[in-house]
Amino acid sequence: MPQRRRMRPEVRRRQILEEAVRLFRSVGYEGASLRDLAVRVGINKATLYHYFDSKEEILFTIIDDVGETLYQGLKAVMERESDPLDVLEAMVRFQIGYVEDHLHESKVLVEEQKALGPEFAERTRVTQAAILSLYEKTLLECMDRGLVRRVHLATAAFSILGHINWLYQWYNPEGSLSVRELTSEIMEILRNGLFLRKEGVMEECHTSCEEVG
Repeated sequence: MPQRRRMRPEVRRRQILEEAVRLFRSVGYEGASLRDLAVRVGINKATLYHYFDSKEEILFTIIDDVGETLYQGLKAVMERESDPLDVLEAMVRFQIGYVEDHLHESKVLVEEQKALGPEFAERTRVTQAAILSLYEKTLLECMDRGLVRRVHLATAAFSILGHINWLYQWYNPEGSLSVRELTSEIMEILRNGLFLRKEGVMEECHTSCEEVG
């Protein structure tokens, strides 16, 4: 009887992570067990420990892979474009495209990272801070060239990431908005704000805001 070929370790590891994403998405990290995951993968629970030390390490690896992919992708985008506003739009488009292609991973990233312990959580914060820094750098270049208003950098960067990170909750790749159209909509909101400007009202509001600040 021919022996069944063993799966290569890196392929099995990727399979475990892919099934973990589906499991965490459907029942949540806390509701998932390694036994459930092993059944999905088609191995016994003990075999999981050849690849990961714990369920928490699996969650961290998923989140870390997402963060590293986004960081490297955003850096590559910044190197391809020269005009800072074009860079910003390309960064937003890239990240929206990632969410479209990885809706389940995006849900796990946003909703389940709170389950990480201090050590893993700190490591994810380092990557997230690096991503935030890329947006801040691009926004600052836009401000220095007079392409956008001067605002608080971190607030603006978090606003962009907030727009994108929660897309998984409502965005339908089969719906009426393509990635390009969605990028244009978000960029339009970021450029001009949401509210209609009325002559005199905006100046009065700006003055009041300065007095409060």
